[in-house]
Amino acid sequence: LQLSFDDSCTKLIAGYCQASKSVRYGSECELPPHASYSLHLLAGNHARINFRDFVLDVDAVAAIKLYEESLLSSQHYSSVDVKPSTHINPGEEDENLGDSMDTTMELFYSKLVQFCTTHVTGFTVNNED
Repeated sequence: LQLSFDDSCTKLIAGYCQASKSVRYGSECELPPHASYSLHLLAGNHARINFRDFVLDVDAVAAIKLYEESLLSSQHYSSVDVKPSTHINPGEEDENLGDSMDTTMELFYSKLVQFCTTHVTGFTVNNED
Protein backbone atom coordinates (compact mmCIF):
# COMPACT_ATOMS: atom_id res chain seq x y z
CA LEU A 1 0.00 0.00 0.00
CA GLN A 2 1.52 3.30 -1.13
CA LEU A 3 1.05 6.12 1.37
CA SER A 4 0.81 9.82 0.59
CA PHE A 5 1.98 12.33 3.17
CA ASP A 6 0.07 15.55 3.78
CA ASP A 7 2.30 18.66 3.62
CA SER A 8 1.51 19.57 7.24
CA CYS A 9 2.64 16.11 8.36
CA THR A 10 5.94 16.39 6.50
CA LYS A 11 6.51 19.94 7.80
CA LEU A 12 5.78 18.91 11.38
CA ILE A 13 8.26 16.00 11.26
CA ALA A 14 10.93 18.16 9.58
CA GLY A 15 10.35 21.00 12.05
CA TYR A 16 10.52 18.66 15.03
CA CYS A 17 13.77 17.10 13.79
CA GLN A 18 15.40 20.45 13.08
CA ALA A 19 14.30 21.96 16.41
CA SER A 20 15.26 18.86 18.37
CA LYS A 21 18.71 18.73 16.76
CA SER A 22 19.35 22.37 17.61
CA VAL A 23 18.26 21.89 21.24
CA ARG A 24 20.22 18.65 21.67
CA TYR A 25 23.35 19.69 19.70
CA GLY A 26 26.56 18.96 21.58
CA SER A 27 24.84 17.10 24.39
CA GLU A 28 24.98 13.42 25.17
CA CYS A 29 21.33 13.24 24.08
CA GLU A 30 21.66 14.05 20.39
CA LEU A 31 18.85 13.10 18.04
CA PRO A 32 19.71 9.89 16.15
CA PRO A 33 20.57 10.47 12.46
CA HIS A 34 17.71 8.23 11.32
CA ALA A 35 15.05 10.15 13.30
CA SER A 36 13.24 11.63 10.30
CA TYR A 37 13.07 8.26 8.55
CA SER A 38 11.82 6.56 11.73
CA LEU A 39 9.19 9.23 12.30
CA HIS A 40 7.90 8.92 8.74
CA LEU A 41 7.60 5.16 9.24
CA LEU A 42 5.82 5.59 12.58
CA ALA A 43 3.44 8.20 11.18
CA GLY A 44 2.73 6.04 8.14
CA ASN A 45 1.98 3.03 10.30
CA HIS A 46 -0.27 5.13 12.51
CA ALA A 47 -2.24 6.08 9.39
CA ARG A 48 -2.43 2.41 8.34
CA ILE A 49 -3.74 1.43 11.76
CA ASN A 50 -6.49 3.99 11.14
CA PHE A 51 -7.22 2.41 7.73
CA ARG A 52 -5.94 5.37 5.71
CA ASP A 53 -3.53 5.52 2.78
CA PHE A 54 -2.77 9.18 3.48
CA VAL A 55 -0.73 10.43 6.43
CA LEU A 56 -1.97 13.50 8.32
CA ASP A 57 -0.48 15.77 10.95
CA VAL A 58 -2.35 13.81 13.65
CA ASP A 59 -0.28 10.78 12.61
CA ALA A 60 2.90 12.85 12.87
CA VAL A 61 1.90 14.07 16.34
CA ALA A 62 1.30 10.51 17.54
CA ALA A 63 4.62 9.37 16.01
CA ILE A 64 6.60 12.23 17.56
CA LYS A 65 5.04 11.67 20.98
CA LEU A 66 5.89 7.97 20.83
CA TYR A 67 9.41 8.78 19.60
CA GLU A 68 9.95 11.30 22.40
CA GLU A 69 8.72 8.74 24.96
CA SER A 70 11.25 6.28 23.53
CA LEU A 71 14.07 8.85 23.70
CA LEU A 72 13.02 9.72 27.25
CA SER A 73 13.26 6.05 28.17
CA SER A 74 16.71 5.57 26.63
CA GLN A 75 18.32 9.01 27.13
CA HIS A 76 16.34 10.27 30.15
CA TYR A 77 15.68 13.54 28.30
CA SER A 78 12.80 14.93 26.25
CA SER A 79 13.27 18.10 24.21
CA VAL A 80 9.47 18.60 24.14
CA ASP A 81 9.12 17.95 27.87
CA VAL A 82 7.23 14.67 27.46
CA LYS A 83 6.47 13.02 30.77
CA PRO A 84 6.85 9.25 31.16
CA SER A 85 3.58 7.43 30.73
CA THR A 86 2.65 4.04 32.03
CA HIS A 87 0.71 1.33 30.29
CA ILE A 88 -3.00 1.35 30.97
CA ASN A 89 -3.72 -0.18 34.33
CA PRO A 90 -7.13 -1.63 35.22
CA GLY A 91 -9.43 1.16 36.32
CA GLU A 92 -7.48 3.87 34.45
CA GLU A 93 -9.10 3.37 31.06
CA ASP A 94 -10.99 6.68 31.19
CA GLU A 95 -7.72 8.60 31.75
CA ASN A 96 -5.95 7.01 28.77
CA LEU A 97 -8.64 6.52 26.13
CA GLY A 98 -11.30 8.52 24.34
CA ASP A 99 -11.86 12.20 25.03
CA SER A 100 -9.15 12.35 27.68
CA MET A 101 -6.52 11.07 25.24
CA ASP A 102 -7.79 13.47 22.57
CA THR A 103 -7.22 16.34 24.99
CA THR A 104 -3.76 15.01 25.87
CA MET A 105 -2.80 14.80 22.18
CA GLU A 106 -4.19 18.29 21.45
CA LEU A 107 -2.09 19.71 24.28
CA PHE A 108 0.97 17.87 23.02
CA TYR A 109 0.33 19.19 19.48
CA SER A 110 0.25 22.76 20.81
CA LYS A 111 3.45 22.19 22.78
CA LEU A 112 5.12 20.63 19.73
CA VAL A 113 4.20 23.50 17.40
CA GLN A 114 5.43 26.01 20.00
CA PHE A 115 8.70 24.05 20.33
CA CYS A 116 9.24 24.05 16.55
CA THR A 117 8.27 27.72 16.22
CA THR A 118 10.74 28.67 18.94
CA HIS A 119 13.68 26.74 17.49
CA VAL A 120 13.10 26.80 13.71
CA THR A 121 13.09 30.16 11.94
CA GLY A 122 9.93 30.62 9.86
CA PHE A 123 8.38 27.33 10.99
CA THR A 124 4.73 26.81 10.12
CA VAL A 125 2.53 23.76 9.53
CA ASN A 126 -0.20 25.67 7.69
CA ASN A 127 -0.72 24.62 4.08
CA GLU A 128 -1.25 28.25 2.98
CA ASP A 129 2.51 29.04 2.90
